[in-house]
Amino acid sequence: MRSNDPAARIGAAAAGETRVCYRCGLTRPVDQYIHKSNGTLYDLCSPCLSEILATGHRTGPRQRLVHTVTDRTCYLCLRVLPNEQFTQRTTGSFFSACKACNTNVFAHRRRARLLQVGGTFTTAEWLELLARHPRCPGPCGRRWEDIPLPPRRKSVVTRDHVVPVSKGGRNVIGNIQPLCYSCNSRKGDREG
Repeated sequence: MRSNDPAARIGAAAAGETRVCYRCGLTRPVDQYIHKSNGTLYDLCSPCLSEILATGHRTGPRQRLVHTVTDRTCYLCLRVLPNEQFTQRTTGSFFSACKACNTNVFAHRRRARLLQVGGTFTTAEWLELLARHPRCPGPCGRRWEDIPLPPRRKSVVTRDHVVPVSKGGRNVIGNIQPLCYSCNSRKGDREG
């Protein structure tokens, strides 16, 4: 039983509910997992996350990862997984981290950065900003309705921080601009 109600989660932790960490495979109590803002839990236990984050700042030569035609090694959790466990780019190459690490580690880092820089905006403010832009303000300049919707996406519009959060930008509506997914991807963490 997994509940989104915080009081039910606390009760479940007290009742001894457990989960299995996807990385270490150990069964741990739910209080050893990080809670998402929507009330659910990450699939990575806190000790594994701490280990991954600590090894992210390695010194010395980088370890060469083994990749085959059918399998790849995730650079974060160092597990050898089938290629289906990695997101494939349109160019045919794969992301370095597995899908599970993308969800559990990178989402957690981003959420922490957003909380640290502060700021917030409402859905109404976002919709008002979006209404002022009938087309992508990025380099492509395409109208929103002319942009093809890629598979597994709900919208072609993304929220972009003009001054990236990683560079000290705040998470406020004055620092947000709507960009199409491809322009936002191209921009990365550069200002503009």
